[in-house]
Formats: sequence, C-alpha cells, structure tokens
Amino acid sequence: MIRYKITLILLIAALLPQVVSAQKDDDEIYSNFERNYNELLGSYYIKSNEKLNNQTYEGTTYGNHKASEVSDEEYQRRLKAIPSCVPLVYNSVVRNHIIYYIDRIGDRVGVMLGISKYYFPIFENILDAYGVPSDLKYLVVIESAFNPKAISRAGASGLWQFMYATGKTYGLRENSIVDDRRDPIKSTIAAARYLKDLYSIYQDWSLVLAAYNCGPGNVNKAIKRSGKNNFWEIYSYLPKETRNYVPAFIAATYAMNYADKHNIYPAGLTKPLDLINDTVNVSKDIYFGQIEKVMGLPIDEIREMNPQYKMDYIPGSLGTYSLRLPFKDIDTFIELEDSISNTDKEKYNPTNLFNGGNLVSVPSSDSTSETVYVTKTFTHKVQGRDSWSSIAKRYGVSVSDLRGWNKKVKTNKLRKGTLLTVKQHVAVEKKKYIPPQNTNEQESMVQEPITAADNGNNQQTKTEITEATPNKTADNNIKTQTKNTKTATQSTNNAKNKNKKQPAKTHTVKSGETIAKIAAKYKVSEAQIMKANGLNQNTAKKIQPGQKIKIQ
Repeated sequence: MIRYKITLILLIAALLPQVVSAQKDDDEIYSNFERNYNELLGSYYIKSNEKLNNQTYEGTTYGNHKASEVSDEEYQRRLKAIPSCVPLVYNSVVRNHIIYYIDRIGDRVGVMLGISKYYFPIFENILDAYGVPSDLKYLVVIESAFNPKAISRAGASGLWQFMYATGKTYGLRENSIVDDRRDPIKSTIAAARYLKDLYSIYQDWSLVLAAYNCGPGNVNKAIKRSGKNNFWEIYSYLPKETRNYVPAFIAATYAMNYADKHNIYPAGLTKPLDLINDTVNVSKDIYFGQIEKVMGLPIDEIREMNPQYKMDYIPGSLGTYSLRLPFKDIDTFIELEDSISNTDKEKYNPTNLFNGGNLVSVPSSDSTSETVYVTKTFTHKVQGRDSWSSIAKRYGVSVSDLRGWNKKVKTNKLRKGTLLTVKQHVAVEKKKYIPPQNTNEQESMVQEPITAADNGNNQQTKTEITEATPNKTADNNIKTQTKNTKTATQSTNNAKNKNKKQPAKTHTVKSGETIAKIAAKYKVSEAQIMKANGLNQNTAKKIQPGQKIKIQ
C-alpha cells in the first residue's frame, strides 16, 4: 500500500510540469483573444450600438446552460453534425476550450456572433472563389477576435494575423501610411492563397492550421521527428502554443454553431448590416477629414471601414489605393472626388506631410501662430513584458520602422533594460511670419519670411555675412537684393489689384448640384458662397434647382 502511494505521488510529480505547461499554453491562446477582443470594444460599430441599445458588452449577460454540464457523448454528436474540412475531433483538450468559450466568455461570443454577420459573407465569398473551404472563416475568431487592428506580441497584424514577411510574399503592403494586413478584403485574399498553398504541401487541413500558426518549418520538423503525418500523432512534437491551436479552432467552431444551445445569442450589432459598402479606387491625395467635411460621413466610420490607413490619408496619386464607403455614397464620392481633394488644401498638405518625414504644417485658428509637426527621437527602456509590437503600438509606429531604427538589436525577444530608439511626429507651435507694415526697401531686405522650421538660423547667418563683407561681392549682393525687393513690391501691387472686389456673378442651381460642386466649378471656397448668400451648414444643404446663388 505504501509503495502504491509513493508510486502515485511520483507519477503526479512527473505529470505536474506538463499540466502547468499546458495551462500556460492555454493562457497564451486566451490572453491573445482577450487582448484583441478588448481592443475591438473601442471600435466605431461597437460604440455606436452600445449607445443605441443602452447596454454594455462586458460581464455575463447570458443564461446558465453551462458547457461543463454537457456530456461527452452530446459533444461528440454535435461536432459530428457540423460540416467541416477539419476533422472535429473531440477529447479532453477540446472540451476545456469549449468550456472557456461558453462558460467564461459567453458574452464575448455573443458580440462575435453579431459582428460575424458583417464579416462572414466577405470571408465566405473570397475563400470559395479560391477553392478554400469556407469553414476556415472560424480561424479569425482565435486569430484576432474580429479585430482588424489586432497586433500580436510577435508583430503579426490584422484579422488573419499575418507576419510582415508572409504578408509581403502575398502582396500585402506595409509602410508608414498603409498596412494592407488590416484590409478585410486584401488580407482575406492573401489568407486564402496562403491556406491553399499550405494544403498543396500537406493535403490535410489540420496540419494546414498548425503550419498557419507556427510555420511549415516547425510542422515539417515535428513530422520528421515523430515519423507520423497526422496532427494528433505529432501533437507532442509541435511548439507549445500550436498544440492548442487546432483544439481552439474546433472549440470556436462549436461555439459559433451551438451558442444558442447555451442561451447565447448574437448581440444587436445592426450598424454593420446597415452599412452595406463597396470599394472605389482613389486617384487623388485625400484625407478622411476632407471626406467628412464634404460628404458628411463621420471620420470614425470611415476609419472603421478602412482600417488599413494608419494616418487617415490616402496617397491616391502615388499608386493603386482604394477606399471603402457605404454603397449609397459611392457615386457621390466619384462625382465629388476632385472637390474633396481640393477642400482645405492648405490644411491637408501631403507635400508638407512627406517633406523628408520631418515636417507637417497644419493651420492654427490663432492667426499669429501655426502648428507644425517635427520628428523627435525618444529613448525607450525595455520593461519586463515589452515586445517589439507592444512598444510599436504604444508609440503609434510600425514594427518594421521600430526595427529599422534599432538595427543593432537582432533578437526577436527583447531583453529587459535594452534601450531602443523611437521616432515620433510631435506637435509644436511656431509663430507665423507677419509681413512688415511699411515698404521700406532696407527693412524688406532684412525681414524675410521663414519658409521652414529648420532653416531660420541659416537664413540669419547669410544676412549677417552679406552686411559684413565690404567688397564688390557685397555691393553686387545689395544690388541683387534691391532688384528682388522691387520685383516683390511689384508682385504685391499686382496681387492687391487682383484682389480688388470683383462684381458678383449669379449662378442658377441645377438638379443634383451642391454647394461643394458649385464652389469647385467657380474655383472658390464653400465658405465664400455661404457667406455671400447668407447660408449656414443646414440651409446650404437645402438649395433647390432654379435657386439663384451669388458667386463673389
């Protein structure tokens, strides 16, 4: 009897590290899900519907049909009834994952069911077009929790969690302006192609899922070491997190199909369904703020439909870029694209934005100053749980940029105390140049406008050298400056004559015309037309065909 007890204790002691390790593996899967889900709660759709329904999506709001009370036989029967390309094997590991989705985060499953009505049709159409089983759409549940802006600790991004290198292989751009890994359409196309390529290697969808998670190299090693070619037979040879990846997929498939059996129902996320949308190619440089001003679409809504754009900016003139908008607004955008790109052009200036990456000028409401964005360099000291992706996210930069600034740090896992260089655009106030009141030539020569934030000292130095050089060159410089001053004075006079008040024109409003269209036609601002006709934001929207509009 004593020998039996000692043997039992030794057996438990031997198995305990494996149990703890398995729990850590589960925690990694769960923590990824929780982090991505919590970020999803900040999205425009969730917030809009939370206000609409006067409810919150946190906490337990479902019934007491616990997953832990369902028998093994019932689970086997239900899983067998789900048509799936992946063998929905049932065992204790799968059961634990099902209990997690149903008993621990059932409220979150309800939100995912609600938002899946928006995403699943997109996924199903694309997967089917590429000959990939549509039930692989459930991968998104465990990969990103339907959060297109999800970023893993390893630097994977988007709904399908592509690493930079894999995304680039499948045509996904990632730079300081755009990250196609966040684009629901492009990333799903890339995922379909990648999954299809993996299946051509393994001819087994369970192994495809494992390779999708840890890479073909690790799966090939596990197959070679085990001498087997089945997920459950190579299970113990796979990386720790990947062992729970397929079980988590099976549990997510169960939860999305049998939630109602546990009294879990889709959250009332009606907004995505109302926003049936479509894609239009953009040929101009356009900011989301310009679209908001001309078309009246909330900027948060535009961001939600276009999560791939990091800076609320579409560089349409630089290449092939697309914009997703509500279907009802597509024609309006096409018609007004030129007007949109010309709206507040001095405020939204891509030339300044990309002037060496150092300066972005935005007009301030204060007439004596303006806000400029300069690139400043910071030093970040790595803390205990920091990773490349978490630091990049904290400072609002991409992982690739962060790595580029710190090329000496070669490792993927950051060591505590390591100092990293981080660059950010920081807003600073700069005094505007105010032209002198008198036109004295000597004053005009000295008080020249500052054209850039970083060349003021150089400009001053040049002036001092010119004044202190008593030779022919100095005389020539003075003559040249005098000539330039006279030219500037003539230009000023011409500008004054040009700006004299011209007689107003009268425009008869035609069917379908808006203030924005009329402003674009006569090359004036909307504000000018509204002021000349005593219109405000509301009355400007109600102009009728036949109405006479003054154009100053």
